[in-house]
Amino acid sequence: MDSIDQTIIEKLSRDSRTHCTEIASELGVATSTVHKRVNQLYNDGVIEQFTIILDPKKTGMPLTTFIGINVDENYKAEIIAKLKSLKNVLEVYEILQPYDIFIKVRTSDMSELKDSVLRVLDNTDGVISSSSIITTIRHKERTCVLGDQ
Repeated sequence: MDSIDQTIIEKLSRDSRTHCTEIASELGVATSTVHKRVNQLYNDGVIEQFTIILDPKKTGMPLTTFIGINVDENYKAEIIAKLKSLKNVLEVYEILQPYDIFIKVRTSDMSELKDSVLRVLDNTDGVISSSSIITTIRHKERTCVLGDQ
């Protein structure tokens, strides 16, 4: 990945609607070059998906919860697969301490959190324990860090 690729990613991560023509003009390259670079970054897996960040309050999903989960190692793969299949689970990470798995969940309210995630965890073989951190205000949310963002 060279400086042109980094600039393209930086511009698209700030505003995914930035047109290739605008990026090309700033870089002093042809628009087709930017198109090809974006396609190559996508094909190489550097760009996993093109997406947007929604305002949770305006979409009716204002409750963001982080949940740390301790699991029996023998069930870890199945638990991760189950977590990935839950629509309210946005992110799933394996971590070192103090949990085995850490997830980010977004729901409309506490009732949905309990029904769609917490009860599922309680009824999943191999889940030893979980601990929830419920957020109150989102101050910043990004999808990546590159350059001077």
